[in-house]
Formats: sequence, structure tokens, C-alpha cells
Amino acid sequence: MGVRLMNPYKQHDSGDMYDVLVNFPEQIKTAWNNLIELDKAAYINIKNIVLTGLGGSAISGDVALTFLHKQIQLPFQVNRNYNLPTFANDSTLVLACSYSGNTEETISAYKEALARKCKIVSIGSGSIIEKLSTENRNLHIKVPSGYQPRCALGLMFFNLLNFLDKSGLAEIKKETIDKIYSSVLKNSELYSKSNSSPYQVAEKLIGYFPVIHSSDLLQSINVRFRCQLAENSKVLSYSGIIPELNHNEIIGWEKFNPSNFNAKLLQIIDEEDHPRNLLRFEITEKILRESGFEIIEIKSNEKTFEERIIDLIYYLDWISFYLAVLRRVDPTPIKNINTLKNSLAEI
Repeated sequence: MGVRLMNPYKQHDSGDMYDVLVNFPEQIKTAWNNLIELDKAAYINIKNIVLTGLGGSAISGDVALTFLHKQIQLPFQVNRNYNLPTFANDSTLVLACSYSGNTEETISAYKEALARKCKIVSIGSGSIIEKLSTENRNLHIKVPSGYQPRCALGLMFFNLLNFLDKSGLAEIKKETIDKIYSSVLKNSELYSKSNSSPYQVAEKLIGYFPVIHSSDLLQSINVRFRCQLAENSKVLSYSGIIPELNHNEIIGWEKFNPSNFNAKLLQIIDEEDHPRNLLRFEITEKILRESGFEIIEIKSNEKTFEERIIDLIYYLDWISFYLAVLRRVDPTPIKNINTLKNSLAEI
């Protein structure tokens, strides 16, 4: 059962995202304890995996690639479109992820997977995707409804891990999940306090354009944060990836003038980044500081890589929430997305 704390930001938080963030640990527990019944033998001949989805439903695939980067043996691609990659065939496992169950691009890709005779598993809270899965006798992993898709990452991602483990496509130890749960539970108490570390970072970002740098290893964390800033904080930001940005973007900052362009750099770093990339971070930081950049370094101090990945996501989610309420912006409404969806539905 979730924790109920008084929301000190209720005036600017109509959807009670504060409460959702506080109770993120319960999403982990709920998803990992989900009893997914499947025939392990059905996945022996899988040659590649395509996770198809959009927005908050697709990011679980990106995070899985980061989380499992040392052990996943099969080619694994995240697809964000109406169509599947051309290689998808009867040896492909298509993971159709739509939290709402109504995402039109995911439904289109699902139907294409049927036509190509792919092995299909869907993950979501019901609706059209569940109906299609039932009609076509595909496994549907149902998650609790009632969340914004971007706020349901714990449910979507840990159900994905649960499935990959039970199907034999990856090995995730219960001990790993237990450590992650304990870590997030501990940090839930810390991050939800007034003047917490993520609150202080959010204060520093008010009035500035966030530039987010990470290595390719943490690209999923980088992208997740950029999307959370857009949806929660209603703030545009920019993502750069080391080492690639050292071959192009770094030149663009040569004429940076803080008085003309208010930007701050957030560097998301992990000790498992390639040693040469860690060196690149140091040199890039030195160059950009000399250009007048203020730099905020984001690291997790948790013990294992898996704990740190989830902690970083959680920490950055809190930053996006605090930046919203500090700007007196409600983090929950997504007016432009809803307008776009409604317009598409009329055509």
C-alpha cells in the first residue's frame, strides 16, 4: 500500500504528481510481483526483439537497453513509428507497449506484426491493445490504470523486466530488484523533502535553457529527462551525447555568450562510463566553463549500476516536478498533446 503524505505543492499540482512520485517504489513492487504466465519454450527461437511504442511507453525499452547492456544477447531495437523495421519476421518478438492501450502508432505496428507473423507480447492497462491481444491469442501483460503514461515507468519497465526474466530472454535476479526497491524507497523520503537535492537543482534551472550531456551508455536517462522537462516542467531542453558531441556540437559553443543565451549544462555521469568518455567529460567541462557555462553534475551514489540507473531516473523526475511547481506550472496537464490527438481522431 502506498504512502500518503500531505502535498505541500497542491496549489500548482492538480493531478497530485507529488504523491505519484512519492509512491514510485510501489510501482516497482507491483510490477515485479505480477504473475505473468507464459510458455518459456515459445521464446527459444526468437532471433531479435522490437519494442514498439511512443512517449512514456517506449522509454521502458530504452531503459531496458541501458539496464541490460552487459547481458542482452539478441538484437533489441526500440521502434517509435506506425511501421515495423523491415527485418521484422516470424523470428522477431514484437513487444507492443502502450500504457493507455490506445496509441495509434503502436496499434498500427501491432497489426503489421500480425501480418508478418511475428511473436507478439503486449504491455498496457487495457483498451484496444488488450482487445487485439485477446482476439489473436497473444500474451497481454496488464498493468494498473490511472496514471499518466510518463508517470507509469515503474509499472511498464519492471513488467518488461519481469517478462524478459520469465521468458528466459534475460536474467534478472530477485536480489537486484530488492536492492533497487530499497534504494528508491530510501530516496523517496529524501527527494520529497523541501529543499532536497533535486529541489535545489530545479531552483538553479529557473530561467535557464537546460543542456543535458551524458555518455551513450546513459542516453536513455538523458532522453527521459529531456521529455520529463517538456511534459512536466513545460520547458524545452537539449540533449547531447558523448563522445559524438565532441565531434560537432562542441564547436557550436565557441561563441557562447551567457548574456545573450541563458543556458546551464547538466552532466549525467556514471562510473561505468567508458574511461575515455569520463576523460572527455572532464575536458569538455573545462572548455565550456571557460566559455562562461555554469555546469551541474548529476551522479548517483548507489552501489550497483542497476540501482544507479533507476535512482538517476527518479532523481531527475523529481527535478522536473520541482521545476514545474517553482515556475507555478501544473506538471500534469498536457494540453498540446491532447489537442493533437483530438485533431487526429477527427480525420
